[in-house]
Amino acid sequence: MAAAGERDSGAISRRRVWRAEVAMGAVIRSALARAGVDAAGVTRLCLADEAAAALVAIPDTPELQRADGNAAAAANTNDRAPVDALAPKILAQARGFADGQRPDFAKASFAELFAWSLAQPAAE
Repeated sequence: MAAAGERDSGAISRRRVWRAEVAMGAVIRSALARAGVDAAGVTRLCLADEAAAALVAIPDTPELQRADGNAAAAANTNDRAPVDALAPKILAQARGFADGQRPDFAKASFAELFAWSLAQPAAE
């Protein structure tokens, strides 16, 4: 029974990561479009595309998303620790892009792309 719970917990965690990657990819693509950058040359966007494909294959229904959220809340685990550790790093990186500097889109990490996208002017 414990092994099944771990698999369920692992599957929930993977789906949550995939959903986050898809959402981050959407933010990055929007910023690229506003900046006039062709997303085709942004290599690491493949992470968002792969995550989207994985969710489509499940399929990731609203019911599954609610169940995952309920299971995570019921588990009362410290799932926020990785987010809490990463957020200051992303924000610091975003501040570095506030002056208009651009990353090397072909070589930038997904996190670097996300930080850059956060530094871009909002859509009007």
